[in-house]
Amino acid sequence: MRHIRTIIVDDEPAARDRVARLLQRDDEIELVAQCRNGQEAVEAVKKHRPDLLFLDVQMPGKNGFEVVADLDPNRLPFIVFVTAHDQYALQAFDVNAVDYLLKPYDDERFHNSLDKAKRFMDLRMSSKLTGRLMDLVREHMQANSEFTEVFQIRERGREHKVAVDDILYLRAEGNYLCLKMKDRQFLYRMTMNAVESELDPERFLRIHRSYIVNLAHVRGTRYSGNNEFIFTMDNGERIVSGRSYKEPIAKVLAEQEV
Repeated sequence: MRHIRTIIVDDEPAARDRVARLLQRDDEIELVAQCRNGQEAVEAVKKHRPDLLFLDVQMPGKNGFEVVADLDPNRLPFIVFVTAHDQYALQAFDVNAVDYLLKPYDDERFHNSLDKAKRFMDLRMSSKLTGRLMDLVREHMQANSEFTEVFQIRERGREHKVAVDDILYLRAEGNYLCLKMKDRQFLYRMTMNAVESELDPERFLRIHRSYIVNLAHVRGTRYSGNNEFIFTMDNGERIVSGRSYKEPIAKVLAEQEV
């Protein structure tokens, strides 16, 4: 008999207890953790690596979408979302998630959802669902953020969605920007000054009149003298900063060391 490692995430104790009681009726379920908030959920998923996650959407602090955004997309469990009134989410869940439970739900609806999750496991559809789920999360984060999270790019008649988290750096090329990723790159019509104001300064740093780097993809930095820093990126490329950017670069590097 298989063991489906499962985590429950809900800020309401009564809601957690009810899901736990319903899961106890299934011999295949191994309940490995119950979490009261989003941060506990992220830590529990990383620790226990569950197969299945019952995840509340509306929670104080880190909500359900933000929990998913903080998880490793290559190791996402199957997820059943639980929600009370998020109509936008419900419309998306029909296409993008294993299933959703709309509070208040009855026992039959719960077990139907659990059975559906098991069928997805049997069909080994995790990678397909992960892609759809991450698209949903990015759309939600974009809608609720003052900064750009996804660039919409049209190339040779095809539409591409480029998540900013996947970009190593942006490089100015005339009236265009080169969005450099690990395995490919796109040209995007926008100026450096315009895109700089759209990117989260906690994640992106202007280091040159022609370069903005994604700090998450910086492998190392070294001061080379003459007011210049050398940034080594995840793909091994080295970018030399502009001399006039020494002070803001030094300030960010100092904050990272604290």
